[in-house]
Amino acid sequence: MEIVFYLTALLLLFSSVMVVTQKSVFTSALYLAVALSMVAALFVLLNADFLAAVQILLYVGGILVLLAFAVMLSSVEQAKRETQVNEQWLPSLMISFGILLVLLVSLKRSSFLEAEIQKNHFYPTTEKIGHLLLGELALPFEVVSLVLLASLVGAILFSKKEKIDG
Repeated sequence: MEIVFYLTALLLLFSSVMVVTQKSVFTSALYLAVALSMVAALFVLLNADFLAAVQILLYVGGILVLLAFAVMLSSVEQAKRETQVNEQWLPSLMISFGILLVLLVSLKRSSFLEAEIQKNHFYPTTEKIGHLLLGELALPFEVVSLVLLASLVGAILFSKKEKIDG
């Protein structure tokens, strides 16, 4: 099982690097969909089935919408004229390596690595979350749905074009 975890993590790392190094918006969005799918696979390996389903439905589905807009709104001529390389890649690389170093040092100093892992104590979470959302957290769940509905109506109203009389 560990080999599957490490293979998934390696694919996640590779696709994440490809997201930021691709020059095409389309291929970058495809690699982003792969990266988010690998995160969902990691959730499955951790028996967090609800988080895996949410990851696939929301984020990977959102990337498909992003792909549709990228294809519709990008022009080939403009992409050929404009450079896609950031001139600040060297400071960004140095900052990234600094953050990686801080994370590795803090991981080495923590007691996280020595913690004993309890195997086979993972249970599906979807049923418990469903009971919570439709039981004692039903009112906040409905309030959030009303806020989302209001924002959707507001977005539709703001996107309408006004008619010009005359």
